[in-house]
Amino acid sequence: MGNNSTEVAYGFGQMGSIFTNANTQVVAPDDKVIVAIQFLADTTFDELSPEGGTSALGGICVGDATDEKGAGLEVAAASGSTGGIMNDGASGGQIINAAGDSNLTVFPKGMVLYGRWKSFTIDADADGGVIAYLGY
Repeated sequence: MGNNSTEVAYGFGQMGSIFTNANTQVVAPDDKVIVAIQFLADTTFDELSPEGGTSALGGICVGDATDEKGAGLEVAAASGSTGGIMNDGASGGQIINAAGDSNLTVFPKGMVLYGRWKSFTIDADADGGVIAYLGY
């Protein structure tokens, strides 16, 4: 690992960015993740998949799957463990309404959402869109 200032710089998009205003899945390159999403207009998601998958261990995510919601998910215990369900200690968090939900969660214009995602899909918006920043 390098020094902290180098690591922080790489975490805030100096490794590239991706613009989209279309309803097409954006996927980070294999060696990178999406570290921030800047909203150029009020935006809703169809899918937002964290680096660690759709569990509380992976962070915030949205979508149609029943396990895609905020922190506090219970996930199946690892193979060979004695427990059937484990929780990483996180709690709270609400479902972020997306895709076909009737009451979509809107991320407002100008907001920047930070995290570590492998992919996302927004609802199309020809007058806005998002900029996704890449990092390690």
